Amino acid sequence: MTYAFNLEWDELPEELREEKIRQYILSGDKRDCWECDGTGETGGKCCKACNGSGQVDPDPDDLHEQEEAEEDIKAHFPIYF
Repeated sequence: MTYAFNLEWDELPEELREEKIRQYILSGDKRDCWECDGTGETGGKCCKACNGSGQVDPDPDDLHEQEEAEEDIKAHFPIYF
């Protein structure tokens, strides 16, 4: 695929990159719970973080998720844009 201009992720304004990362995270699937490692139980009891489901909604404020999202966007940029 050929583009009429050179578009680089790192050259975009920071606010726009942050917005795109947030949108990418929020549109993603649920993730394994970090408290119980996706089992739904901690110490033989129902996990309070995920209510026993083993999965939690994506958190756009989680730094680790932000870094993962940015790496994925950069790897597929500008397709996800």
